[in-house]
Amino acid sequence: MSENVNKNGMPLKVLVNFSRVLLGLTFLFSGVVKAIDPVGTQIKLSDYLYAFGMGDVMLDSTLLILACLLAGFEILIGSYLLVGVFNRGTSLLALVMMVVFTPFTLYLAIKNPVRDCGCFGDALVLTNWQTFYKNLFLLVLAVLVFIKRNLIVPFVAEKRYWVITLIVSMVAIRFMTANINGLPVLDFRPYKVGTDLRKEILENTNPAMSDFSVMDADMNDITADILTDSSYTFLLVSPFVENASENNLDLIDDVFDYCSHYGYNIIGLTSSGDDAIKQWTENAGAEIPFLFCDEIPLKTMVRSNPGLILLKNGVLVNKWGHARIPSDEELSGPLDEIQVGQVPPADPFRTPWAVCILFVLPLLLVVLIDKLKGMIQ
Repeated sequence: MSENVNKNGMPLKVLVNFSRVLLGLTFLFSGVVKAIDPVGTQIKLSDYLYAFGMGDVMLDSTLLILACLLAGFEILIGSYLLVGVFNRGTSLLALVMMVVFTPFTLYLAIKNPVRDCGCFGDALVLTNWQTFYKNLFLLVLAVLVFIKRNLIVPFVAEKRYWVITLIVSMVAIRFMTANINGLPVLDFRPYKVGTDLRKEILENTNPAMSDFSVMDADMNDITADILTDSSYTFLLVSPFVENASENNLDLIDDVFDYCSHYGYNIIGLTSSGDDAIKQWTENAGAEIPFLFCDEIPLKTMVRSNPGLILLKNGVLVNKWGHARIPSDEELSGPLDEIQVGQVPPADPFRTPWAVCILFVLPLLLVVLIDKLKGMIQ
């Protein structure tokens, strides 16, 4: 009799554990793509506030902290589900999140206050209806996993649960810090390195770039002049120069001197006014001419304030955050002769799932150690 019960219960146990792994992978993927670009998540949260008439409720710094907390929370929940630890609390939290977000995404689908929910960042853009259907499916999984949580098979002993929390938290914090201080390890936005902006913008083949235009002081559109320049051009991008970091002004000054020596153009792009530009120029000590562009494309181009972009023939050759601006040693000759002036080769391992593996590998190591200890004991 007992044998029959076990056999009959096996399909359900398999289903519950399959559901828990699928749910965990989804949470992990969602958290990792947010952690890749925390500033992008911050911007999306700001979009939500403006859509609901609360645009000035929170500072950008507060939104960035919330973006990091959301990404870290999803990574932890996903990791716990994958390894099968803290099953009661984890399954409950997953269920609560899906109970909250599923009707919310239904509202987004019906009213459409924002174009996409941003649940997978810019890595995987879904329509609001697609997001709702996805959440509806995940809600079913979450209900099943919570109700039948006693069937979840843990991969490590309970006494080592804290190790999972410690490792995942450390990796997530280090990962997000690197992506905020530098540039996102993966670029999902339209302005990727290697993109031909002349084709995308001037020929209007990419609607996501339709808001990009460069104006001079007299409000003349000189976008074509910038993108059709056959020589190298450095763009110092700062949505608001009054908020720009001043940590590496000496490196910006060095790039300005380098451009003067080799005859390259260096132009500032900002949405700030003349007074802010004048104050920044005095602080930087580099007489960089500034042109004007809307803040939204500038924030999309490079997740740094300021950031540096290198163009040639309209192709986005390279870009750097303010903490990674090329040094004198890197700028050791004409751009067509040095690495800085070349489009970096594509890295096939730079994908969202490859980054997820970076989080999964430590978990697998803990599981392996736990199993080996169990065998020895």
